Amino acid sequence: MAEESYEEMSERITDANEEHLAHFTNDLILGKKMGKMKAHEHAERLRFFGNEFLLNYRSEDLVGGLGCFGGFVGDWLIRKCMWSDAEAVRKNAESFSLWLRYVRESVNLPPDDRAELSEWQEEIDENLELWCLRSDCYNDPSWEPEDLFDEYGSWNDEALKKGGARSPNLITGTGRLVLNLLLSAQACKFVGIKPPELVKLSDWGDWESPKHRWFSNWRCEVCFGMKGTKEKVLMVMNLATRYSVLIRIAGNDPKVFLIAVHAAIMRVFDEHQVARPGTVDLEVKTLSGAARSVTSTQNNQIYRLDDIMDRPQVKYLEDAEGPLNHIPIKVTDYLFPDRLFADKCREEPPFAEIAGPDNVVSFLN
Repeated sequence: MAEESYEEMSERITDANEEHLAHFTNDLILGKKMGKMKAHEHAERLRFFGNEFLLNYRSEDLVGGLGCFGGFVGDWLIRKCMWSDAEAVRKNAESFSLWLRYVRESVNLPPDDRAELSEWQEEIDENLELWCLRSDCYNDPSWEPEDLFDEYGSWNDEALKKGGARSPNLITGTGRLVLNLLLSAQACKFVGIKPPELVKLSDWGDWESPKHRWFSNWRCEVCFGMKGTKEKVLMVMNLATRYSVLIRIAGNDPKVFLIAVHAAIMRVFDEHQVARPGTVDLEVKTLSGAARSVTSTQNNQIYRLDDIMDRPQVKYLEDAEGPLNHIPIKVTDYLFPDRLFADKCREEPPFAEIAGPDNVVSFLN
């Protein structure tokens, strides 16, 4: 049998990719009720992965090259493509996660390959923030090329983590952080806050009025206890984006609890490079009750958190927030909390970004 030429291989793989992507796009639009434009954007990213990377470097189509995505988005895309910023890395990871879900549900794979689908998704969950850091540093002119890679040409991730840590982006003045904090009954009891005002769904409109911006409303739930201590891990979830921060505290001390909530929220603002005043006063209104679908979302995330905490890469509590917030959740459509939170921080930041005391935007004043 004659050896297949490059042209023949290229035609075979691109034809296979187009067939896969046609079915994938139809599934997103018809099955998952995704908008046509968004569905085709996902397909176009996968087409680039399949026809530019897999075909030329692995001689595989989109199904055969499932295990190659980490090398593509965490290395090749960053070094070879001029548009490879952290946002592009996240968008490609989102598209590939949807592709994995489609393959799991619709493609007949050998048992060994099917068993690896979860591992490939875990690779994305565990490494996405590292890949984004690589992209940020690679595109940062302050980094010298020799500092990005080790002597063997591999990414010097430890140096990137040390040098790429982001300090707060401070502006002058003082601001107020005013939060509506929903507490479950269990959370109220643990932190020592008497059951506060009960929020009735009929009165919910007050919380969703224009004066309450996206970062105002959060809900707190107890996740689990720390073995051998009286401490527990609590999840504080933003209602608008479903983004969660995790805090670890001992019980029966409302002041410690509120300080921990404040610190965790300010930390994630800093991680998303939100400009803020050096001094931020906290004001919290505590309420009790459920919050539409947020309660069930938190229960599902807590269930998934048990698995995330067992991963060897999760050495500290904050390490679990990345993979937790990159798990797609179902609201009206599937969304990634970390993507939506980042978009909100960029499009509607809580404080003004121009330095000067007159430009500090107060929270709910």
